[in-house]
Amino acid sequence: MTEQDNAIDFVQSSNKARMHEEKKKKEIPSYTLDELKVSHHNHIINSENSMLKEELNKIKKGLGD
Repeated sequence: MTEQDNAIDFVQSSNKARMHEEKKKKEIPSYTLDELKVSHHNHIINSENSMLKEELNKIKKGLGD
């Protein structure tokens, strides 16, 4: 009976571990403050860069006329 109990415990613990991993995958990752600052900074730089490109294209079109 003990071998069967051990086997059942092993299967149950394996299932619990699998369920924990699945639950962990579904969680929203929590970012550190430094990661959020860098992400925000990169977003601002990309936004400014695209605005400058648009302005340069407008100037370029204006000079081409």
